[in-house]
Amino acid sequence: MSSPSDDTPLHRTAGAKVAVAVFLALTLAYALLIAQQVLAWVFLVVIVVVIWYAARLVVAMEEIATQLGRLADERADSRGRGDESS
Repeated sequence: MSSPSDDTPLHRTAGAKVAVAVFLALTLAYALLIAQQVLAWVFLVVIVVVIWYAARLVVAMEEIATQLGRLADERADSRGRGDESS
């Protein structure tokens, strides 16, 4: 085995620095990929929840409109009967 001509420790050599830089770059790339996937799932869940509550809101508004329609019909019927009896 050949040892470096100077007494530079192995962890301070250019090869070690390049290896650490490559490792950190790969780790960063993998972390960004995972973060994108997690963010995509969070975004999907948020969209599903928003659509679910929007659908519930539409159903509630439809129920309110139906009840208001019934109330208006009852008031119209009671006014019609009141006019006939006068």
